[in-house]
Amino acid sequence: MRTGILIASIVALGLAGTGCSNSTSTSTAPETPKTQQKADQNQMNPQARDKIQQGGKLTWAINSIPVNFNYDELDGTVADGNWILSAVMPGLFLFDASATPTFDPDYLTTEPKVVTSPQQVVTYELNPKAIWYDGTSITAADFVAQWKALSGTNKAYKIASSNGYDHIQKVAQGASKFEVVVTFSKPYADWKGLFSFLYPASTNNDPNVFNTAWKEGILTSGGPFKFQSLDKTAKTVTLAPNEKWWGKKPKLDSIVYRAMDFDAMPTALANGEIDMMDVGPSADYYNKVKSLPGIDIRVAGGPNFRHITINGQSPQLQDVNVRQALAMAIDRAAIAKAELGSLPVTAVPLGNHIFMENQKGYQDNSGVVAYNPAKSKQMLDATGWVLQGNKRVKGGKALAINLVIPSGVSTSKSEAELIQNMLAQIGVEVDINTVPTSDFFDKYLSPGRFDFTVFSWLGTPFPVSSGQSIYAKPAGDSIQQNFARTGTDQIDQLYRETVQELDPAKAIQDANEIDKLIWAEVHSLTTYQRPDIWAVKSGLANIGAYGFASVAYEDIGWMFGSSASAK
Repeated sequence: MRTGILIASIVALGLAGTGCSNSTSTSTAPETPKTQQKADQNQMNPQARDKIQQGGKLTWAINSIPVNFNYDELDGTVADGNWILSAVMPGLFLFDASATPTFDPDYLTTEPKVVTSPQQVVTYELNPKAIWYDGTSITAADFVAQWKALSGTNKAYKIASSNGYDHIQKVAQGASKFEVVVTFSKPYADWKGLFSFLYPASTNNDPNVFNTAWKEGILTSGGPFKFQSLDKTAKTVTLAPNEKWWGKKPKLDSIVYRAMDFDAMPTALANGEIDMMDVGPSADYYNKVKSLPGIDIRVAGGPNFRHITINGQSPQLQDVNVRQALAMAIDRAAIAKAELGSLPVTAVPLGNHIFMENQKGYQDNSGVVAYNPAKSKQMLDATGWVLQGNKRVKGGKALAINLVIPSGVSTSKSEAELIQNMLAQIGVEVDINTVPTSDFFDKYLSPGRFDFTVFSWLGTPFPVSSGQSIYAKPAGDSIQQNFARTGTDQIDQLYRETVQELDPAKAIQDANEIDKLIWAEVHSLTTYQRPDIWAVKSGLANIGAYGFASVAYEDIGWMFGSSASAK
């Protein structure tokens, strides 16, 4: 699992849950009682390796083929890519359901050594057995190249985030090529989120390779699986066991990631065409799959959320008072209730961009844009958008919002229609522009071709630092993950201070001050913590709703006596 930055996802891998630690659903899954989401438990049907068959295929439904398999490139940081690359690329730490990290012995021989004075220095001892698919050892040179590519100093690299890497003074080889010494110019509390995924120096040394070479496939492997094929006609990515893998042998013969509209997934699951699907916040999907024979409903708690991102560079939205006025006309509690009301989770609006409702540190900071249609109308009047008939007009032009959503995602469609209806009450027209899913991020969000949009952010075990690239003030054309394209020097300064803060209590306090500023800037409106609800074939083990936990892809497989593959 990628740990350094938040992941953009159309429907996302969101998480919210019941309190069970593993899946025990029957074929006629009963209604799960509504409950407070748990941040430290998950449901993955955990099984020992000796309980799992050797062989078989897993067909995993995704929404689209990633446009770039370089996860550090701006267009590559999406959920579908995360699920694929987690089986293929190295990561240095493993996380349990409570987000507690331990070093991964497949890549490190011991827990990294950390010195904090006079400077923070982290020393990694790499596993000499760890190699890239071409036989090249994974060495300090790979760490050096990744730091240089992601530090933000070379603008030729189209990076998704420089979080943490911009705190590094130097990366160097230690006593051998398997010892990596990372010296920080200033403290960085979440250093364990760096260098995961790790990419080879050969693809990080050249910005053109970094930006474009991963578009047609995965160039190498350093994990239990390897890239086998990309079939754009069938919309599948197939992985096979990496025969050069030095760790435990994968149980599966193949993992096939099959892209399809989310709306098509319940039928595909019922027909046996796929083995698992992300139900997410969709009551429609949940009702279609919850009673399917041989299907488990697996639920977890985690750091993911739905939101409305507002393009602050759109001509009619550059005035923060206009953004605040529009935000006050949107009833986030009604959206949460409408989307989550029939699901086995609590339906409450999310009032924080950094902490989830069930996480330590959470407080509702959304008061500055609290639902108040009357005040919204007054503010729009004051900004010159005057109501004429049933429309807001300024300079002879009506105030119309271009709300872009991906095709085939019922959650996005229903949320967009709710927003459309709410803003109509104050005389603001909303045009819902449904675009091809495969174009959503790289052709609309990245270039800023929208006014409003809705999607999900998938969080990490590091709630503060992982979101920094979303809310950082853009520097020219470099927006990192800030699709809203708005920010302030004050937010940036507080982030710089907070990610250096080694006192957890003080870091939480500072993070909430950041969140208050994000709300005031009306960068985006968090709507609700996104449920992580998965429908999975009952015999499939060690996969499902994993919450904060890492997935051991080599341990995924079919239990003895179960079906070994989808059609």
